[in-house]
Amino acid sequence: MKPTDLYSGAARIRHATEDLLRVWEDAGDNWKDSVSEAFYRERLEPILPIVKNTLDTVGRMQALLDQACRDVES
Repeated sequence: MKPTDLYSGAARIRHATEDLLRVWEDAGDNWKDSVSEAFYRERLEPILPIVKNTLDTVGRMQALLDQACRDVES
């Protein structure tokens, strides 16, 4: 990982989120009650748009860093 590589960390976050949702879906096969619904609504659902916005921002930041590196090298 180079010093200006944000994609590696972003990929880890994306994979962790995908894993979390996959495990949650598997748990839902056996855990369907008001507690599970509340857990999803209060804990998981709020972080999903935050993760998406974060990953989008990381992509934009990486593009800026890449451009800055090219500018410095030329």
